[in-house]
Amino acid sequence: MTTHPATTFPIQLRLPGQAAAPNGPIDPFMMYVLHHAFRRDLADFAAAVPRTKLDDAGTWRALADRWTMFATALHHHHNGEDVELWPLLEERCDDAEKRVLEAMDAEHDQIDPILEECDAGFTTMAAHADEQTRSELVDALVRAQPILGEHLAHEETDAIAIVQRRMTMHDWEEFEAKMGKQSGLGEMLKMSPMMVKGLSDADRQAVFARLPGILKLLIKLGGPRFRRLDGRAFYYLDRRAHVVRPRPVA
Repeated sequence: MTTHPATTFPIQLRLPGQAAAPNGPIDPFMMYVLHHAFRRDLADFAAAVPRTKLDDAGTWRALADRWTMFATALHHHHNGEDVELWPLLEERCDDAEKRVLEAMDAEHDQIDPILEECDAGFTTMAAHADEQTRSELVDALVRAQPILGEHLAHEETDAIAIVQRRMTMHDWEEFEAKMGKQSGLGEMLKMSPMMVKGLSDADRQAVFARLPGILKLLIKLGGPRFRRLDGRAFYYLDRRAHVVRPRPVA
């Protein structure tokens, strides 16, 4: 673990779009990596859906599969917080801190319905794409971005500050171990490459310096399959200019 010599606290990871990284004894870097992935993915879906050709059935199926990967990871993340993390903290919190955790729960409840709208939209588009459904899906994705973004920022600013005050490193390691067991190796093999996609060289180096060996191996093994799906799903999305490219040959 990288530490600051003056405090012995770990040097906190800061990634693009991240609102805060409260100082303290815990190194919740995987939380920040996941948040970066969620922000990135939702922005990519919102940009790709209006640019994907309606008659490209293969790309719509790939987008639906890629959405399922994103939504599964986000649901697992939120469920782990609701079931494991917030209840543990509530036992140790003062009233002001409890209000923050209550807000975390309420924000999860706001996010779920709009994600269900998106899920239904991608399912319909994969089965039979039409302009009306696409328009509704774009609207849902655009509405989802600030709702999820504000929640992630609130969590990074206030909830993680509570984690730093109320948890020990042993507590955090136990929480992460429970999260890993709930996912299982098969799921982690699919999800791990998604978590580190799009990191700059410097950020990737900072993240990989913290990752356990098994997770590095899963990222490597799952990488080719993930990149095939990701490239197919976001074929029409040019990251530099968001321009439409020619449709791939089936």
